[in-house]
Formats: sequence, structure tokens, C-alpha cells
Amino acid sequence: MFGLAVGALLIQVSLAAALLYFAASRAGYNLEAVERLKSRVAGRWRELSLGLATLATGGSLYMSQVLGWTPCKLCWYIRIAIYPLVALFGTALFLNRQDVREYAIPLLLIGIPISAYHYAIQRIDQFTSAGCSVFAVSCSTEYTFHFGYINISMLALTVQLAILVLAWRFGRR
Repeated sequence: MFGLAVGALLIQVSLAAALLYFAASRAGYNLEAVERLKSRVAGRWRELSLGLATLATGGSLYMSQVLGWTPCKLCWYIRIAIYPLVALFGTALFLNRQDVREYAIPLLLIGIPISAYHYAIQRIDQFTSAGCSVFAVSCSTEYTFHFGYINISMLALTVQLAILVLAWRFGRR
């Protein structure tokens, strides 16, 4: 789990760097090295998204099926938003379809708020979940926690945000 936390941290640093670059480019600065990286990512955004979605799906299945961590109700909703992304991006690559963005973004826009809410339930005392049952796993249960803020819902949120940025920025025709 520590490896996934490190990966999430690296993705978050990349997202922060992308945000800083966006602000710098709006201010008129042009960084040639970043432009070269951007052109490489533009040609491979579907592969990167497939890799992230596969990693999230595989990690989720590993946690529940191998480690025996029972997912709560919100975890299931997040899974419903993430799991189809593997099929969507895999099919888009196989059929060389460029329109996968139109199908992926709505799923991400459903999953991201659920992940953020789930994270808030787990980390902020003022949040509680009315959707959790006393007979099932509580949505406030944290199985893993790294770097003072990364738990499973933060892993899901990070992956979904990264795929959203890739699809939004590079999925245009």
C-alpha cells in the first residue's frame, strides 16, 4: 500500500506542477521543456488513462479480494465510476477511437465528488455519512493511511482527477 501512496503523491505533485504551468502560460511565460513533455503526453493520453484506471481497478480488487478489506457503500459507488474506465479506454485504444473523452468525463464527474465526500467523512470530524449502515462496514473506516493524508479514498480521488485532466486537456479533437 505504501507504493500506491507514493504513486499518488507523485501524481499529485504532477497535477500541482501542471496547474502552476497553466498559470505561468496564462501570464505569458513559455517553458520549452514543458511544451515537449506536453506534446508527448498529448499523443499518449489514452494509454496513460488506461494505465491509471487499470492500476486503480487492480488495487481496489487487491485490497478487497487479497487483503480482505471489505468496501463500504461509498467505496462501491466509487468503484462503479472507476471500473468501466478500463473497458472504455481499452476499447478506444483497440478500435483507435478518439471520442472516449465524451464517455469518460461523465463517469469521472460522478466519481470525483463521491471520492471527495468519502475523504471528508474519513478525515473531517464534522462530516458524517447517513448512507452507512450499522450492519455493514462504516464509511469512516480507514484501512491504510500514509504521509498524514493519503488513504484509499484519496488514492481514488487522485487517479480520477489525473484521468480527468488528461481527458479534458488532451482528449480534444
